[in-house]
Order: sequence, then structure tokens, then C-alpha cells
Amino acid sequence: MRHSTEYCIDLPDDFPEQQLVQYMAVARKTLLQPQVSQAWSEFAGASNLLAWRYRASFEDWQYYKNSVVECQNPTHEDLYRRERALFGMFTAGVSCIESACYSLAALASHPSVLSLPFGEVERRQCTPPKLYKWLLPYAKAAQLTSALDKLLKSDEWDLWMDLRNRMSHRSNLPNVVTAWIGDPPPSIKPIHFAATSSTPAIEAETTDFDALHEWLVKTLGALLAGGAQLP
Repeated sequence: MRHSTEYCIDLPDDFPEQQLVQYMAVARKTLLQPQVSQAWSEFAGASNLLAWRYRASFEDWQYYKNSVVECQNPTHEDLYRRERALFGMFTAGVSCIESACYSLAALASHPSVLSLPFGEVERRQCTPPKLYKWLLPYAKAAQLTSALDKLLKSDEWDLWMDLRNRMSHRSNLPNVVTAWIGDPPPSIKPIHFAATSSTPAIEAETTDFDALHEWLVKTLGALLAGGAQLP
């Protein structure tokens, strides 16, 4: 972890601090000068949230990873804590991207940027796909729409969304428990979930989920860099 002067909290070392600082500087110059814009309150809350949610997702993943490595024979209590951490990882990770997109829409609504409509209806509807659709007509937003297009077409985003939605609205992910008689024991992946009606079977190493966070950081950085180019 390293201390963020922007947020006054510690953030994971891989958080895209440089892109965030540039994005915030541009937003403050646009939304606070010569007077405070109506969009500022929407922007400020969302831009704060994205860092908080990334840290929460990262910490939940670290807890889950350490648990599966250190505890080979989990109790029901252990499984509960793991599931809670996994739910937190995916819920907070999706929230990180969605709050970034909300802040981008607020910035783009300023008259000196794109005058993007961002009233009560748009605020309720704002999602990454909606933001992409709203920005497509604006050549000025080409870098940002490219980053959004890459996000929406990625397998990683589909997985983040599918697992978040499953655990939020339907059920937990069913653990696969392997038993054997005799030696040697079978090769067992540390992350193993059966398929559900809305999610695929997952048999993975912890490094595969490390890669999901690397993707999240890279994608967040690209969105922030695109936002800094809007004004």
C-alpha cells in the first residue's frame, strides 16, 4: 500500500494514481472555475468512490487468496468468510468501474466539455454501456469511447459482471469439494466452483484472479486517461 495525497488514505501499489491525479486536476479546473458547477457534487462523490471501491476489492481478494492458501480444510465458518470476501471483491470491483463512468458522465455534462445531458433520468440510467452510447456522436470523446469499447467487449468484464450479479441477486457460487482414497491426491485448483444457470464453471489458480485485478487497474487507468482528454 502507498499513501494517496489525493484521497488521504492508503491505496494498493498498483492503483493508477498518475492517471487519477491528472483526471482530477482537469475536472477541478473545469467544474470549479470560475464557479462551482452543478455537476461537481455528482462528480466529486463518484470520483471519491472509485478509489475506495478499488481498495475494498483488492483487500477482499487478498483475504480470500490467503485463506485458500493457508487453510486446506476449511470449516463452515471459513467458507462463509471466503464467500463474503469473494462477494466483496466482485461487487466492489464492478462498482469501481461504474462509479468511474458516472464521474465521466458528470464531467462530460459541463457546457465547456460536451454538454452531455445528465439530468435525473440520465443519472439513474448511467452505466458503462449507456455512457458509451451517449459519447459515440462526439469526436472529442474518441479516446474515452475507445477505452469503453474495449471494456465492454472484454471477457474479463463479462466475468466481473456475471459473478457480481450471481452473488448479488441469485446465489453464492457452489464450491466443488474433491475427496479421494489412497495416494497420491489429485491435483486440485485452489479456486473451484461449479457452473450455475448464469455463470460458468471456474477452476483457477489464484494467479488467474490476480490477473483480473491487473485488468481492472489497466482498464480504470484507460478510462481516467480518456476523461482527462475530454475538456
